Amino acid sequence: MKQGLFLLILMAFSLSHRVSYADELDDFLINAGDAKESVFIDIEEKTDAEFQVVDELSEENKEYRKSLFNPPRFKKRKVTVNPEPYTAQLKVGSILRKINSDEIYKVKRPLIVKALEKIAGSQVVTILNKDGKESYTTKTYNAINIEQEVALHPDINPAIVYTDKTDYNIVDTETRFRHYFSYHFESIRSDYFPTIYRGTKQTAQANILQNKNYFVSNRFPVQFGFNINYHFGFWEDPTLGTVTWQGLFAGPSVMRTFWKKDESRWNMHLNVFKSIFHESEKDPDFHKFSTMGLQLELEKEIDFSGGSYTLGVNYRWSRSSVKETSEFLQNEALKGQVVGFGVYLSYKFDWIL
Repeated sequence: MKQGLFLLILMAFSLSHRVSYADELDDFLINAGDAKESVFIDIEEKTDAEFQVVDELSEENKEYRKSLFNPPRFKKRKVTVNPEPYTAQLKVGSILRKINSDEIYKVKRPLIVKALEKIAGSQVVTILNKDGKESYTTKTYNAINIEQEVALHPDINPAIVYTDKTDYNIVDTETRFRHYFSYHFESIRSDYFPTIYRGTKQTAQANILQNKNYFVSNRFPVQFGFNINYHFGFWEDPTLGTVTWQGLFAGPSVMRTFWKKDESRWNMHLNVFKSIFHESEKDPDFHKFSTMGLQLELEKEIDFSGGSYTLGVNYRWSRSSVKETSEFLQNEALKGQVVGFGVYLSYKFDWIL
C-alpha cells in the first residue's frame, strides 16, 4: 500500500516538472526573438541592400581571378637617338647594299665615308653619298668610327687602317664559317704497290672528293678547321691485272692567305688525315689498311659573279699498314709509303651564324 502511494506521488511530481520545463523553453524562444542579443535572423524580412556588399565582393573576386590568367599587355619601348653622321672608314671586304635595290658592292680598299647609326645597338649602319643622302647599308662593324682622328688630323690618310669601335660599341658577334668543296686528280708513285700486290708497276691513279671547313676569325693569321675526303683509284699491272681501292679519311686543317689583291687571293692549306676505312680488292683477295698522312695544297682563289673558285696543286704523303687480308704477306709488305701529286678545282662559299 505504501509502495503504491509513493509511486503516485513520484508520477505527479514528474508531470509537474515536465510542464514547467516546456513553459520555460517556450518563453525563451518567444523572448529571444525580441532580445537585442538575439542570434536568429529572419532572411525574408531583410532587404536586398544588405546583401549587395556580398555580391560586389564576389564580382571583384571574379575579375581578380581573370587578371591572374590574363596579365595586362605593356607596349614595347622603342629606344631611339638623335643621330648625327660620323666619319668612318670602311673595312676592305665590306659588303654594301644599295638602298631600295638588290645591287651589292664589295669594298676593295679602305674608304673614308660618312656613316649614320639611326638606332642605338643597331647592327646595320647607313652610308651617305657625297650629297649627304642615304645610299647604302652595311654591317655596323664594317664602318669604323674615326671622328676623333679626323678632328686631330684633318688631312687623314685613307690608307691607314683603324680599329676604333663605333659610337655604341657595336662589335662583331657573328660566327663565320668557310667551306671548300674540291675534286682532285692525282698521280701516285710508290714501290709499296708492287710489294703488296706482287707486281711490277710503281704508279697508279687516284681521284679525291674533298671538303675543307674553317672557322674564320680576323684575330689570327691562320684559319683552323677540319677536312674530310673520299679516295678511290686503281693500280693496273700488265701481268696481274687491276687492283681497285677506296677509303674515307678525316683530320684537322690549317689555311693561310698570304697574298691578295682585288678579287683574287693565294691560299695555302695543310691537311692531316687518318683513315676511317681504307681497303683494296685484287680478285679474289682483299686488303684492309690503317692509313694516316698529310696533304699540302697551294691554290689561287678568284671571285666570280656566281661565287669563288680555286685552282690549285697538291702534294700528299701517307703511310699504310695492313690490318686484315685474305692472303699471306711477308713482313716487308705489311707497311709502306705512298706519295701523290695532283691538281684540283674547288668551289668556296661562306656563311654566317
